Amino acid sequence: MKKTLIALGIIILVVVALPIIGNGVMQSAIQERVAELKMYGLESNKSEMTRGYLSTQNHFEFLLKDADTFVEYLNSYADGQVPPYVNAMLEGVVIGVDLSYSNIPFSKSVELDIYPLSISQNMAQELQENNLAFYEYLEKFLYSKGILYHINYNIVSEDFDGFIKDIQESYILENKTRLLLTLKDITFQGNGDLIAPQRLATSLKKVQLEVNQQNESMIFDLEDLQTATLYESQSTYLSSAELKSFDFRVNGTQNDLILLLKNIQFNASSSTLDEFGEVDTKSSIEKLVFDSKELSIDIKNFNMDVALDGLDKESFKESVAVMSKLNKLNDPLLELKLKESLIQLFSKGLLFSVADFSVEEIALEGSEELKGFKVQSQTKLKADKDFAKKLQISPLLLVQNIDIVTKIRVSREIYAKITQKRGTLAMLQEYLKEDGNDYIFDLNFQNAQTTLNGKVLR
Repeated sequence: MKKTLIALGIIILVVVALPIIGNGVMQSAIQERVAELKMYGLESNKSEMTRGYLSTQNHFEFLLKDADTFVEYLNSYADGQVPPYVNAMLEGVVIGVDLSYSNIPFSKSVELDIYPLSISQNMAQELQENNLAFYEYLEKFLYSKGILYHINYNIVSEDFDGFIKDIQESYILENKTRLLLTLKDITFQGNGDLIAPQRLATSLKKVQLEVNQQNESMIFDLEDLQTATLYESQSTYLSSAELKSFDFRVNGTQNDLILLLKNIQFNASSSTLDEFGEVDTKSSIEKLVFDSKELSIDIKNFNMDVALDGLDKESFKESVAVMSKLNKLNDPLLELKLKESLIQLFSKGLLFSVADFSVEEIALEGSEELKGFKVQSQTKLKADKDFAKKLQISPLLLVQNIDIVTKIRVSREIYAKITQKRGTLAMLQEYLKEDGNDYIFDLNFQNAQTTLNGKVLR
């Protein structure tokens, strides 16, 4: 009985000690991470901890002391460079972080709230000198966690989800300009490193920015955006996006314009998993309206479906890797390396296909709606071990390596509009091939000879 009581006591002691042990492990990991952030230009100038028996809350405030180092860190994960002017906007920004976690060692999730507490020193000084009231409003808005990024993160599986806090703010400047900002229902979920996740899905209900001054206004309105990305490597990924509405308008000025997009879908993929590399993109827009003093156009049902196939895998991977580095560093040696890798890629041959490039209806300059057009094409570049040598002597030597087969279907209305404004196209008259209310153009380039509807172009 005595041994049993001792064993039971030890078990109870271990169970009671688990939260204390768990807290110690988590605090050690957090302190390591905070120390690591200093390498990227962030310094902790405030640290507070509220420790309970089962859970712990931490509050940190980080000063972005070295924006150049921080932006360089971001660039190491991004496909392109963060614009240089962003550095000045970030220098001196204070970022708050609230972190909470369970002290039980088996609990793997942490919760994070990340929010800016102040703008950069340069921006603050400029606003204080030119618009003190707006500076005070912005300072109060940020201090109240007006912009907040919430994340739930599983430190073992690296699964995460979260949201950006809704914003509904309006402000009237001293010159009577009214600003309105709306952010609504922005959520995300994914897996991997938070800076560069392998899988990420986002959802956005509404983002709107409106600026009104007397009779002038500018409106930016984005509604119902869904995105998804699965990233395995630089050359193997899947990406998609759907957008219900994008509306940008400028009214009451000498340069008024309207850009309206409805029901946009976009899919892109790249793969090097099979024998050859391939890249595919497909996009569609149900309605596109652009109206300005220089141009007015109204398009219904725009589609584009293009692909690159038959890519030599190793050359393709090399080209993509060099392009990624070149986007971050403007290096002449990288430019030379990219040129060499592309030449190697082209020398192996490839196939460029346009499965669909079409518009169902189009109206120009307020005219009646006209039936549109459709283009389908295949361009084959044959493999050639002497590609680099021929390119150096004369690019014309590579013409024999190219085969192009294209079919164009154009409505009579569109053809009439084009030839009316560009009389030189009247030369196509002898090549016309009719199919109902459309004209068909079979344009082929093979063996260095161009034919149109079976006739050699002269």
